[in-house]
Amino acid sequence: MGKEALLALVNNAALLITFVVLYTVFYVKSTTSRQIPRQIISGFLLGMVTVGVMLNSWQLSPGVVFDTRSVALGLIGLFFGFIPSMISASMAVGLRILMGGEGTIPGISTILSSVSVGLIWQHHKRRDSCDRSLLELYLFGIVVHVFMLLCMLLLPSQSRETFFEIAALPVMIVYPAATMIVGWAMTGQIARKRGEAAESELASTSERLAVIVKNSPVAIISLDLDYKVTSWNEAAEEIFGWKCSEVLGKPLPYILETQKEDYERMNVETLKGLPVRGERFAQRTKDGREIIIKVYNAPIRDENGNLEGIFGILEDVTEQHKAELALKESELRFRKLYMNMNIGVAIYRVINEGDDVVFLDMNPSGCRITGVNREEILGRSVKAIFPSVVELGLYQRLIEVWKTSRPMHHPVRRYKDERIDFWADNYIYPDRSNEVVAIFEDVTQRELMLEELERRVKNRTEELEAANKELESFAYSVSHDLRAPLRAINGFSKIISDRYMSSLPEEGQRYLGFISKAGGDMSDLIDGLLEYSRIGRSSIHLNELPLKSIVDDCIATLNRRIEEEGAEVSIITDLPTVYANQSLLKRAVTNLLQNALTYHNVGSRPIVKISSKHHKGWVFLTIEDNGIGIEDRYHERIFNVFQRLHTDEEFPGTGIGLSIVKKSVLLMGGDVSLESIPGKGSKFTLKIKGV
Repeated sequence: MGKEALLALVNNAALLITFVVLYTVFYVKSTTSRQIPRQIISGFLLGMVTVGVMLNSWQLSPGVVFDTRSVALGLIGLFFGFIPSMISASMAVGLRILMGGEGTIPGISTILSSVSVGLIWQHHKRRDSCDRSLLELYLFGIVVHVFMLLCMLLLPSQSRETFFEIAALPVMIVYPAATMIVGWAMTGQIARKRGEAAESELASTSERLAVIVKNSPVAIISLDLDYKVTSWNEAAEEIFGWKCSEVLGKPLPYILETQKEDYERMNVETLKGLPVRGERFAQRTKDGREIIIKVYNAPIRDENGNLEGIFGILEDVTEQHKAELALKESELRFRKLYMNMNIGVAIYRVINEGDDVVFLDMNPSGCRITGVNREEILGRSVKAIFPSVVELGLYQRLIEVWKTSRPMHHPVRRYKDERIDFWADNYIYPDRSNEVVAIFEDVTQRELMLEELERRVKNRTEELEAANKELESFAYSVSHDLRAPLRAINGFSKIISDRYMSSLPEEGQRYLGFISKAGGDMSDLIDGLLEYSRIGRSSIHLNELPLKSIVDDCIATLNRRIEEEGAEVSIITDLPTVYANQSLLKRAVTNLLQNALTYHNVGSRPIVKISSKHHKGWVFLTIEDNGIGIEDRYHERIFNVFQRLHTDEEFPGTGIGLSIVKKSVLLMGGDVSLESIPGKGSKFTLKIKGV
């Protein structure tokens, strides 16, 4: 190798070093957010360096030149990836074609083989670029230049012999070493730059961490190995009340005397490498408040791994602690209720998309009612434990509640199988996902009692109906049979009065008057009894009736009496059509109008107002007067038979009229009510079915 070749190698080495420095500066300053543009620019830069290397070549023979392009292109493929390699190789191939000569094909082959070896080596040896050793780089250089030697076999025979005689050995000695040195320089540059970036990132991270610690919503503190405070953030000041300046260099101020041993144990465990996570303590703040804190401790070590102190995160969980205690108390209370209540509770899970229902739990009362043990039913199908549950309808109701997520009531049903027989009332509601709860009660005794009561009521009703019929028949017979002797009494009294009144002494005339009046009163009483006993004896048919026509007929019937009393009877509202029995309704209205005309203050003029209103399918017919009124204590009593509040001398009557009113309205499915103020009048209201 002559002086010219040695000088070219020196120039190539200088270019390679320049290439390392330039690329390191460019590569480190590029941002990772622009990968493709960076690789393209890097490729052109590296291609220019490769071109510079090729322009500083030494000539072995005409058209055959040598340089360190193989070193450059191999390292480009190894360190910089596909895009920069392709750009650099393309630029090198273009230059070599322009240079021409008999070494063109071997030169191009060398370019392509060097880049390919670098890319393949990078692909199979996937690792960080700064982790490549000198030995690996040297071996890489040997492989690259072995392929270069193979490419030289494409030279013409004379040039090939000259190359292998003069240049082959120096190339295999110098080029792998150059590859190793340049690669090592690049590796060192990358490691140094990454170290600087890591230091910068560490400083930035430390600043961010300091800001986070300062503004953290939880207390963050640190202690030295003597358990004295070395840091105390703003949240610690807010939670405990002590300022940072008050606690730095001092033991923790909030530790109570009774807690020193617990804290000592916790700190020792932390320094042994056993971090404390979530241990709770009750503490006193500076102003004397009691709070609950949750502690997270970890050891602090220096860069050499030596213990420096303790790092602690303290969270104020006072409200959470209170809520948890309340929740536990509530759970305990409801658990006691669940275990001790007399009503059964069963919890089910619906499985296989509704194909089956299995037991999750059942309380003691439920087990007692159904005659099972809790352990024997858990996880088993409801249909396997209670085979008649489908027939009962409860199984389908469980599925409905699961599907609709709406609570449902499964009314009283009798459950019966080979083991048990009882009546149950079930309330079912959805719980968590795929879970359903049934609350059930054994109502067997209640149902048996209801059956017995129904039987007794039925028997008693039949007895009362028979007694009522006998009583009504008796009243009718008595009233009818009394008419004959009463007619005789009244008839003979009239004969005596007509024929012998003038010959009777005054006392006899007075006694005869008593007999005549008593006979008349007795006749009115019998008529009233007959009317009362007739009500309901025949079948009752309800029809649509114009209420206005009924009321007008009743007023017309009493027209003479109205004129005698000088009364004013008026209809003050429209009267609708009602659904009633004409005969019963007329009796009721007529009796109320008669009472309004009878029970008024002496010397006052009776004023009667008739009105109605329609509400929720009922018609309320009101007859209001300005009479003497009725005290509240007599409002129920006056509707009973023979109940009178006045003597015959005060007001005439039999005490049957209002009982006829009530019986008539009740038989039509309605009712009668009274509002009255003594001395100011009464207001009777009939409740009648509307149309």
